[in-house]
Amino acid sequence: MSQAGGVDRLGGMRTQPTYVVGGGLAGLTAAAALATAGHAVTVLESTSELGGRARSRRRDGFSMNVGPHAVYKGGVGYPILRRLGVPLHGGAPNFRRYGVITGGTARRAARYVATLRRPISTVRAMLGAGSRSARELAGTSVADWLSDAVPDARSRAVVESLVRTTNYAADLDLLDAGAAARQMRNALRGVLYVHGGWQTMVDGLADIVIAHGGTIRRNAPVSRVHQDGQRATGITLDDGTEIDADRIVVAVNEARRAVALIDGPPLLDLEVAAAAAVPIRMAHLDVALRPLPQRRIVTALGLDERVFVSTPSDVADVAPADGAVVSVGRYLAPDEEADDHRGELEAALEAVQPGWTDHVVDVRYVPRSMVAGDHPRVATNGTLGRPTVGIAGVTGLAVAGDWIGPRGALADASVRSGWDAAALVAPRSLSHTPAAPSLTAP
Repeated sequence: MSQAGGVDRLGGMRTQPTYVVGGGLAGLTAAAALATAGHAVTVLESTSELGGRARSRRRDGFSMNVGPHAVYKGGVGYPILRRLGVPLHGGAPNFRRYGVITGGTARRAARYVATLRRPISTVRAMLGAGSRSARELAGTSVADWLSDAVPDARSRAVVESLVRTTNYAADLDLLDAGAAARQMRNALRGVLYVHGGWQTMVDGLADIVIAHGGTIRRNAPVSRVHQDGQRATGITLDDGTEIDADRIVVAVNEARRAVALIDGPPLLDLEVAAAAAVPIRMAHLDVALRPLPQRRIVTALGLDERVFVSTPSDVADVAPADGAVVSVGRYLAPDEEADDHRGELEAALEAVQPGWTDHVVDVRYVPRSMVAGDHPRVATNGTLGRPTVGIAGVTGLAVAGDWIGPRGALADASVRSGWDAAALVAPRSLSHTPAAPSLTAP
């Protein structure tokens, strides 16, 4: 293999950089953590665009995320991004403009919930016991949990909608109640719609990598990551280029693809986890409007349909002053592979924004978007039984992604696993250098 070395700013000597395979949130977080700690790092991204599902489409002053997105300020990713210096400015959703969609009609959420026997205040009580309650619920499905905790059917429909919205998951028999409760509690601690869309976070991480001497190579797909059962040894690109590398982070959110990249002796635990993974998927309709038809209800949870309507432009700078960005998502069950839900999404948007078709500036429909590489499943006790970033017996090789690690879900898991992967592959002599930030968890 060819020698592709770099210069470590701390040591001043010629060394191999750490290679990060994948330029999504997990990979960019790992690269930014390594770069700010003084390590030479190179990101290899297979496409021309960074960010994966976190990227935003920017046209004519509109920033459209890939489906509904929100940062959970109570999650494990938020403090890491803040510590790295990623700009995280935006606004919190206005709960007075929340609604529910039932029977094809949008109604104010507060008025609807007030008619129920068990109002949403009981949800706060259910989640208020802290992390202990989440641990006690691990291994129980959401469906079983709610059948006991919220016996009233109409009230349970509201709570199920909240679970779907905070976890992006439709199959409540598959979803672990402990992980779901933890995610709902994170949402209650604060939700942020980011100015400029999630592309702001992607660009912020990439800028940090570059500013600290790192390299980002786009259009550089990797065909194989090599290990000999004891250590990482190198990388082969699709074009046949071979790179010597003894420190590699594989940051790919699609579990089976991530494992398929790694050759050498079998990695049984990782392979078993990847084979059992059940990806979270969503159909979504993202729309730029000028102007927004009405502002009485801008966010709505579907009760008899698994839909969610989000209008980040209500509080975040993602559209011109006379425009708006709206995303409508439908949470897909694992067996919904080929169904077309565009009509359902358009009907949900019509319920919230009547006459929206007369105001369209830009529209994008994605019938089957991957949200996460795996559910926090009952079988894995939520996130607690997920594979770790390290691979037993193999030094210098780590994996990261939203299906990796015991802490965090969705984007939080990506960020946290990226951080932890960086800490694992970083040489001890550098990570403990006083001049470099520590790669211990914030």
